[in-house]
Amino acid sequence: MKKIIWISSFPKSGNTWVRIFLSNYFYNKSKSYDPKYLGYIPKFPLKKDLELVSNKLKTVANINNISSFWIECQKVIAKNHGDVIFLKNHNALLKINGKDFTNESFSLASIYIVRDPRDVVVSYANWLNLSIDQIIQKIVISDLDNLFYLKSTKNPNDLEVYSSWKIHYLSWKNGMNTIPKIIIKYEDLINDAEKTLEKLLVFLKEIMNFNIDTELFKLSIENSDFKKLQDHEKKFGFRENSERKTNFFRSGKTKQWIKILNQNQINIIEKTFHDEMKELGYI
Repeated sequence: MKKIIWISSFPKSGNTWVRIFLSNYFYNKSKSYDPKYLGYIPKFPLKKDLELVSNKLKTVANINNISSFWIECQKVIAKNHGDVIFLKNHNALLKINGKDFTNESFSLASIYIVRDPRDVVVSYANWLNLSIDQIIQKIVISDLDNLFYLKSTKNPNDLEVYSSWKIHYLSWKNGMNTIPKIIIKYEDLINDAEKTLEKLLVFLKEIMNFNIDTELFKLSIENSDFKKLQDHEKKFGFRENSERKTNFFRSGKTKQWIKILNQNQINIIEKTFHDEMKELGYI
């Protein structure tokens, strides 16, 4: 039954970039640049599966009952979606009302992308068109009874539970210790994408039992180049950003927070996430 390889992250941390690389490597048979291949690694929960489950449960997802949908959707995936499936995900690895987001029965491996929270708040504020202070207030909340979440305006059943940046990171770092896991830093993708993504393929090679194709690897790097993605969005848009008026591929830079955050904002983030940021080399 184990079949899901999770590609998880707090929002605006490089998840889509990794997905585009893996989509090109595993699913791009034409070997040409085509962003539609992103669709081969869908976002959890899959819309049709969630609609099936919500109809079965005869309810609509909200923050109190969303956990009722999680495992039910994964049961559908285990039954209907082949041997191995990559799934994009922004949920924290939490329990709500005693129910797990996922577990080792359904999960084959975990890829977690993490980014400096000071840059996360800058990028996320821009994407949601909220103030920096509003985003900081949301991502520092550690109260599990007051979880930070986002609900799609187009699909009322599409609700992602983030919690705080700290809880999110630690949940995937420390959870499900019986499955293979890898943590990738957004900053490493920026500074040396080739080395970082090669490390990712080596990790997956041991799980999926394949030989790395050097030429396909190079092509996948080229097709997931941030500037190329940015240029494509400017010309044609990006379907996963259809609910927002801002650019999805906005900056692709590190340490943009230095020129944008004030000292009080920096202090709040660094104090709240001190241990985790130190561990990751951010401070």
